[in-house]
Amino acid sequence: MNIIFIGARGAGKSKVSRSLSKQTDFPVVSTDSIAVYEAGGIPIPSFVEKFDWKKFRELEYSILEKLKDADGIILDCGGGILFDLDEAGNEVPSQRKLDLLRRIGRIVYLERDLEELIEKVKGDSTRPDLSKVASYRSILEKRLPIYQEAAHFKLNLSKLSKEEAAERVLDWLGIKSK
Repeated sequence: MNIIFIGARGAGKSKVSRSLSKQTDFPVVSTDSIAVYEAGGIPIPSFVEKFDWKKFRELEYSILEKLKDADGIILDCGGGILFDLDEAGNEVPSQRKLDLLRRIGRIVYLERDLEELIEKVKGDSTRPDLSKVASYRSILEKRLPIYQEAAHFKLNLSKLSKEEAAERVLDWLGIKSK
């Protein structure tokens, strides 16, 4: 069994993944870390600047393809994992990625309030700039319903610690922590 975390930038996917890993001994696999590795060590913001978002979304798909037979992992997905770009360069929901994610494991949507998400990512130079595409607020308004539809389980982190969130996921899955 695999546990997959989806959600917006700054939702807490990486922190909850690491906390859950400590409680289960499942290794954390980060789609963003694999993307950097697959791109020859190029950080994601540089990759997107050098190539474009469409190429990055294709890279994400190829990563999911490689993980489709994985077992016993916690998959920490980048915020745009459920999306592709259409011919005009607009972000659209990706059925092909969702199908792969559902094949890989149980999808947990980690959510936070919109304003909280916006505050958390302001000035974060480690993440690619989305402002060239649209404001982060407008991106979130389009993405949040897609995350909800994709998830098997939804967990609002606004009032939970990462440890409490990990415990709730374990309870939902019926897994005892080590």
